[in-house]
Amino acid sequence: MKTMQDYMNDPRILNDDGLMNGPEEIRIIHAARLRLQDETAGMTTAERSAYLRKKTEAAFAHYGFPLPEIISFPGQGKLKPRQPFA
Repeated sequence: MKTMQDYMNDPRILNDDGLMNGPEEIRIIHAARLRLQDETAGMTTAERSAYLRKKTEAAFAHYGFPLPEIISFPGQGKLKPRQPFA
């Protein structure tokens, strides 16, 4: 598996003048995106969702954070049509 440094030295980044002339943080973000694209290439939506969930759980566990609970409020938060003032 390629490391982040491998992606930082990837020709897709090195041959892009905009990335090379910009801040290093932008190159790091772009390298992370390339890595994610390569790791999830060919996965179905369900497989990619499970993969990302597993990575998220590992990251939360690594830092000792509890997993956030997902709360749904169906029907709330939608815009309701208003009656125009006459």
